[in-house]
Amino acid sequence: MFINKHTMRLNNERSVIRHVINYGPISRSKISRDLSINKVTISSILEDLLSQQYVVEIGEGESTKNGGRKPKLIEFNKNFGYFINIEIGKNYINIMSTWANGQIARFEEISTIDKSDQQIYQIINKKITNFALKHTVHSLLGISLAVHHRVFNNISQKPILKDIDLPKALEKNFEVPVILLNSANAAAIFQRDFSSNNEIKNLISLTINETIDAGIIIDENLYLGNQAAAGNIAEMKFLLSTDNKIVQINPIKYCSQDAILKEVYKDKGLSNLSLQQLSKLYVQGNPSVVASIKQFIEGLSLVLNNLIASYAPQIVFLDSTLIENLPLLLIQLRNNLPILQNTGTKLEISRQSTFAPLLGSYSFLMRQIFHLGTKRLRLIP
Repeated sequence: MFINKHTMRLNNERSVIRHVINYGPISRSKISRDLSINKVTISSILEDLLSQQYVVEIGEGESTKNGGRKPKLIEFNKNFGYFINIEIGKNYINIMSTWANGQIARFEEISTIDKSDQQIYQIINKKITNFALKHTVHSLLGISLAVHHRVFNNISQKPILKDIDLPKALEKNFEVPVILLNSANAAAIFQRDFSSNNEIKNLISLTINETIDAGIIIDENLYLGNQAAAGNIAEMKFLLSTDNKIVQINPIKYCSQDAILKEVYKDKGLSNLSLQQLSKLYVQGNPSVVASIKQFIEGLSLVLNNLIASYAPQIVFLDSTLIENLPLLLIQLRNNLPILQNTGTKLEISRQSTFAPLLGSYSFLMRQIFHLGTKRLRLIP
């Protein structure tokens, strides 16, 4: 089979960049051994990458047992450029700037309650400008947007802002690629790429806020399904027995965090509660709150049972402010799910849940910018 030399060189360069990202600081000889590419080719590729400032030399490693000159170590150049990563929720915007290697430079959470879509658009533009990082080789490399809607072909299935095509507007304003990603999928990528546990190859990240979405990793790859509909919990339906009758429920309307708040609001004395206030009332034993959270656990147990039965992941991460505030709910969920023992699946609260969609989106965007393919990366934990 004929292989074009230019194509081979390009593929080798990308393999080297990916390897340096994953295992740097690393010596030339170690890269050569790990990738089974001869030392002459590796040295040539690294000289090109050094001249283009993709990578930098940072010092010397340990010499071999036989002595000799200490090898120079190579690592990915975090100052190559920077990324802006944004999550847009129902009443908030989270924005983060990261160096090229994923190291967090700056983060801010902004409330958008009582803000018009035009005001939100202006805030996003202003923050992107303010979050710029100085003294980088190539300035801004790209922008990622994580949203709480299904995303297919870089298009949100629901408008992000009325009368504004946000990705296209940002591309025009800042002249960089803008990618769109479902926040649960982004969180799943984070759990895969920013983990030191290399044994986890199958996982689910369940995001529970005004909606419920699942990001699914199978054999280390993000699984989207047909038209990126995998993990869209809004399409699930359950039959539930209540008051001597069988009713069909939708999990979003029955056990999302917003659904539980709305249920509590029916009690006249409990309107406009925050999740933190709700948690305190639950600990105090308020009957309305206890009943509503029982509904939350009941519905969420059905969702989790279906997901685990369908995908048999090694672990499910729960991204929920309510469960973070009330860790006792995690125990209740585990007790409701005998399937956990049957499949050996672990159920845990998501780590760094605020940052997960942002850093997962960064990882997704970074692959596109540097043409790194879909293989798992080992980024800064």
